[in-house]
Amino acid sequence: MIAESERQQLMAALAKLPLKYREVIVLREMEGLSYLEIAETTGTAIGTVMSRLSRGRAELRRTLELSLHRHEQNAV
Repeated sequence: MIAESERQQLMAALAKLPLKYREVIVLREMEGLSYLEIAETTGTAIGTVMSRLSRGRAELRRTLELSLHRHEQNAV
């Protein structure tokens, strides 16, 4: 149950990301593509892929931390 809840939180946080970040995160983390493969798939430079991954991961982390914080406040 906990794993399913965490998966749902992750998917909800992913859905909130701008498409340009969500796309590269899904291709890298879920599909296992290399930076070069992502660059070819999205038609962007490798540097852009790296930048979007970094920014997307940071935004995803912030969203998940806020969600966790809200969940902890509601539990008290």
